[in-house]
Amino acid sequence: MELVYQSDGKRVVVNPDLLVIACDPRGLEPVMEFTPQERPLLDALRNFTFYTTCLRVYPRTTQDRVVILAPDVVESQAGLVQGYRNETAKQWGLPAANSATTNVVTTYQMVGINGASDPATLAAQRSAFLDDPPSWWPFQPGRYEIVQVEEHQDGAVHPAVNPLFTPYFNQFPAAALGAGAPWRWLNIQGMNDTVYVHASTCFESVLHCWSYLNILLAARPQLLAAPKDSTIVVIGAGVSGLLFAQRFIDEGFTDVSLLESTNRFAGKTHSLQVPDQGGTSIAELGTCYLSPAYDEMARALSEFTVGNARVPVAHGSERGIVVGAPPNETVMAYSDYGLMVACQSLGFGWPCSKAKQDAAYLKLIEAALFYVGLRLEIFGTIDGVMPTSRPAGDPHGVFSKTFAQFLDDNGMGVLKGYLMYAYQVQGYGDLDKIPAYYGLVWITPDIAQPFGGTSGVTAWQKGWEDVWDQMVTKRAMNITLNARVVSVRR
Repeated sequence: MELVYQSDGKRVVVNPDLLVIACDPRGLEPVMEFTPQERPLLDALRNFTFYTTCLRVYPRTTQDRVVILAPDVVESQAGLVQGYRNETAKQWGLPAANSATTNVVTTYQMVGINGASDPATLAAQRSAFLDDPPSWWPFQPGRYEIVQVEEHQDGAVHPAVNPLFTPYFNQFPAAALGAGAPWRWLNIQGMNDTVYVHASTCFESVLHCWSYLNILLAARPQLLAAPKDSTIVVIGAGVSGLLFAQRFIDEGFTDVSLLESTNRFAGKTHSLQVPDQGGTSIAELGTCYLSPAYDEMARALSEFTVGNARVPVAHGSERGIVVGAPPNETVMAYSDYGLMVACQSLGFGWPCSKAKQDAAYLKLIEAALFYVGLRLEIFGTIDGVMPTSRPAGDPHGVFSKTFAQFLDDNGMGVLKGYLMYAYQVQGYGDLDKIPAYYGLVWITPDIAQPFGGTSGVTAWQKGWEDVWDQMVTKRAMNITLNARVVSVRR
């Protein structure tokens, strides 16, 4: 194998024993020829686009929410501002945010498949929102600044990315899922001395990149049995590339290098350190939350989280859901919203009596328990990861139905209000559009419980980027930044 790249004006030729694709493989199309097994998988992939902005804003009303989401805007996937997270309130509490002259917030915009996703259009939509905001935006109209701070990585200093414009959640349509696309990726791993570990092989989150690496190594134990002086080149120093490099370095491999096309590592992780309230607030533009499903991974990576505690994010009522049409929108607590949707789905209407609310809660608990059992039946595991082998046929419509259809057809429609937040707010698509398979991958048993609490949602006190900074430093990773791959011949 021959790989040629350019860095600092120099042309470098390497002959790796193993090539690891940790970037979106479609980005290598101009320089790498794909096999007949790889080509249809790449052609079937599609993605959303995410646009997040960290702003300094000026409160105009008393706030009682840390996070607000507008579900109708999320469903449109048209790039409009769909909600925000108040980083000041997350870091210092709502009383501090309400008494401060300014707050730091992160706004979210998402574009669906084949939508208009150029940065200029998204920036214009954000500006229009901020200049004439809806009633649920508790900050002064037209008064804001885009935060500009520096990022420090591995001894280098440069302006932090803000806003962040990024492809998000590579996914397969229903037909490709039904044809077993995720498991076809797994079947070709190692062919031509090449493995694929980018999120497109599994899902999107850090958890799934980490879990997929475990699946890959279990399916291809010969990778770890190779000579320890094998030359391993990883294209992409994002989350999946760093996790792969860390694992192989820890297994004793001595020649692991990473090529990164940008001037920084960590991929979609951007933990802005923003001066705020006499201290620092962390604004996560990309990777942000953890749930209890992350616990095993967090323990495995604990060496890289020293001094970086997990802190709760937006307890119960601090998470708000926008309901109603402009200009009469109101903001409900997440728990109340979930209960309202459940009552409406049962024909009780809203508001309704305490007795009907209690009956709805019982239905919610029954539905959650049924969901856990059905997911176990289909996936064969309760873990938050894709099953290691393709479920036979199309069990309960897991490939052919949308997640909303799947829930309705299996008597679990009452859960949709709660899952609106648990799934859609993460940027993984509309319940009415995304194949049920992806919903089942993300909504693990702990997330499925409809009790209106935090569901264990946490964030790293110093941000996700601190995790990767510690990993790169403690493993003395060999990363070449601003590396442009010129050709790959396999």
